[in-house]
Amino acid sequence: MPTDPGTGINKHTTESLITKLMHNATTSNFFLSINLPGPVRTHISQKRGVVVDTNLQERINISCTDASLPGSSFATHDVKSDFMGVSEKIAYRRMYDEQISVSMIVDPEYKTLHFFEGWMDYISGKQINGRGGNEDYKNFRNGFRMNYPDGDGGYRSQNLIDLYKFEKDTDVRQSIKYTMIEGYPISMNPMEISYGATDLLKLTVNFTFVRYVTEPLELITIPPATNSNPTLLAQNFLDSQSNLFLNSQNIG
Repeated sequence: MPTDPGTGINKHTTESLITKLMHNATTSNFFLSINLPGPVRTHISQKRGVVVDTNLQERINISCTDASLPGSSFATHDVKSDFMGVSEKIAYRRMYDEQISVSMIVDPEYKTLHFFEGWMDYISGKQINGRGGNEDYKNFRNGFRMNYPDGDGGYRSQNLIDLYKFEKDTDVRQSIKYTMIEGYPISMNPMEISYGATDLLKLTVNFTFVRYVTEPLELITIPPATNSNPTLLAQNFLDSQSNLFLNSQNIG
């Protein structure tokens, strides 16, 4: 049925609909980057015997199987007396989600567990400056003296947790980067083990943060001359120009 152009309803051809609707964002293309403050890294190496090097960082980052993109909302107040018979909601503050959850596959040497257990040990002050070792903490009367979050010995920092959302389609170069400001792990979920069917052991860590910041990020594709499959997208760690690039980790 013909429509008046002024109604705002337009006809679309099949080719137009395919162009507009067939290319959509998917849930399975993302990359999580978790870094550590220097004092926490040193603590894990000394007290857990696990060196937090580039290999371990890559293992933890690429083993993330599930994550949640944070959300936000506005806190509002009601205005009822500015105009007769009109009620309005006026925003006065942006409210951010308090935490995000990420799940990752645990490696066979359990370094992933030591990574996060060590980070939480440092937050709680365990084995810091002579504050007691494992034997002391086995005593149920022993308590905790928490570390200070910021400063030279702090357990959080400005840009520790980044979440990149992108598409593997190399024609879509624009992606989005989420930065969790002052983020750190606030809890780890229990992990079920049993004599039943064998499955992968997964660890779910919940991070708290002050706020998140989003920014556009342009992805770098691998040139055809260096890769026989030009449809591969470089999954990344940041390069020197803060672009998403890692030629050793690819997603087809």
